[in-house]
Amino acid sequence: MLATIPTYPEPTPPTVSPYTQKIEEYARSLGESLGLAETHGGRERLEAGYGHFVAWTYPEASFRDLCLCAEWLFFTFILDDLHTLKVYDTPGAWAPVHRRLMDIINTGKDPAPEREQTPFTQALTDLSVRTGERLSPTLRGRLNRHLDLFFQGFAEESENRFRGTPPGMDSFTQTRRLSVGMEFGFDLVELSLDTEVPEDIYETSLFREIIEAASDVVAWQNDLHSVHLDNKRGDFHNVVIVMQHAAELSLQEAIQRAVAKVQRRVSDFLAAEERLLPFLKSRGVPARVREQILKVTAGMRQWTNGCLEWYGKTTRYTIPATSGESDQQHAHLQMLLPSPEHASA
Repeated sequence: MLATIPTYPEPTPPTVSPYTQKIEEYARSLGESLGLAETHGGRERLEAGYGHFVAWTYPEASFRDLCLCAEWLFFTFILDDLHTLKVYDTPGAWAPVHRRLMDIINTGKDPAPEREQTPFTQALTDLSVRTGERLSPTLRGRLNRHLDLFFQGFAEESENRFRGTPPGMDSFTQTRRLSVGMEFGFDLVELSLDTEVPEDIYETSLFREIIEAASDVVAWQNDLHSVHLDNKRGDFHNVVIVMQHAAELSLQEAIQRAVAKVQRRVSDFLAAEERLLPFLKSRGVPARVREQILKVTAGMRQWTNGCLEWYGKTTRYTIPATSGESDQQHAHLQMLLPSPEHASA
């Protein structure tokens, strides 16, 4: 399956950080500080290699910045797992959690009473403060908005599961762009490169075209890699499963169509990236800034190809041996945040 997933021709092979082992140890120590080592499910998560993941996706970052990237990616992986737990996975249950998370991210303070704070919320508070100290107000504001959209994607997926039927392809594409979280992931590319795309360029239709194509590529590559796990879990938020349902295809036919869709979006990205330099020149963007912007789009390709390398090594997408194991897979995460009714206090 993995060999059939299309991706960018460059960089091949993708670069990897010189801090690979050091950042893996850092990520593991972070998980242990949150209490993940205290349960079987948590210990399994610590074996997934999240440090290796950021070493592949942000290879040019200083160790300090790589730590920030690792913490954000680690926390959002946890939240991605958490929101699918039944206690949170209803149209109303995720909303108070979403509000609390954004309060922490926007203010650097946990609005919950001290008795309801956990090592996870305390660590997220600390991370939000340190991120604000590292980024410009503009990039920090953009990162926060994109995290908000990421959590909104979770809510839309919960609404779809509540209805019990897969969304149509257009609706799925928009929601999947949110829930894959690549806009904030690409904000961290800018952090890792110690640069920033000017807002008047970031908001142009061409740059938005690049971001949307890159987000679709990452989302659908992930769907192709995890389709058998999603089928096992009964989660239809997967491009293969959505197309299979909409067109009454066999699984293999849907996989083949998804592969073609990824390839088209790879081509869309590359064509838009090719137009970027002439566009920047036409806008009078200084040469040094043009070079930095092009490094960011190259960083998006690096992120994607590096992520595919990690898929071949991580245990994150291993299919549980039994259905009971699947049901219990993320139960350890309930200790990281209080139940939804408490989160709204």
